[in-house]
Amino acid sequence: MTLNTMMKILKPTFMSAEEFCQLIDEQSESPTFIFKKIARYYDEMNVAGLKQLVTVYKRDKLLTTPNRLVLLTIQSCIDELSEKKHLLSQDDCDFVQGYLLHPGRWFSFEYIVFANLSFSMPAKINLRVSKKMVRAYEQFHLPSYDSLLVNVLYNLSTSFLDQEDPKLSARFLNFLDLDKLNHNNLYMRHHITFLKLVIRFQTNPLDKANVEKLKVFLEATRLIDETLFKKNIDWIESLKINPVIILGK
Repeated sequence: MTLNTMMKILKPTFMSAEEFCQLIDEQSESPTFIFKKIARYYDEMNVAGLKQLVTVYKRDKLLTTPNRLVLLTIQSCIDELSEKKHLLSQDDCDFVQGYLLHPGRWFSFEYIVFANLSFSMPAKINLRVSKKMVRAYEQFHLPSYDSLLVNVLYNLSTSFLDQEDPKLSARFLNFLDLDKLNHNNLYMRHHITFLKLVIRFQTNPLDKANVEKLKVFLEATRLIDETLFKKNIDWIESLKINPVIILGK
């Protein structure tokens, strides 16, 4: 069936092509469904669920390029939740960057893969791929790509801060445009604001005004979501920062 034929069939139903695609994507075989499942297990910190997903995926799927990338993404989530500082093997790094640097447009799949695997790749590869990503975004993007781009830039910034490079982390953070985020996406806004405050603290720990802002931010987070507060504290400690210096208790 040609795209033109499909549009003619949809026309009497008043269903847009975007609505049709979203309907199809809710099926269990679609990439969107798989990534939603990965995200849900990750947010629940359900390592067992992610490991089971790997087992099922290896059993039921052919090892095509997209499926290999999905498996690497799941494994990256497992390693992060298991607090393993794990870089991809050289072979996997070559495979991922070869795919992402291939000439052509980026669609949602490429942004999602890069966002998740940036933590597991060396800085030089992330820098190389990020340049391609920006060019691809400028050449072609849909409104739905905006939040995906923000996620990638945030993860890159976090990755470089983990590697004790706050200047490069701030550089990627400066690219972030919060106006590209839906105002209902408070969860992502929270993470970006938290990251900005932590970078300022790392670059100038004697700035009392910023320390006070970070303290207020963390205390407000604890009132709203205790689990998220603990994640923030765990990450601060992973950066070798004593939370007591900030919270004062």
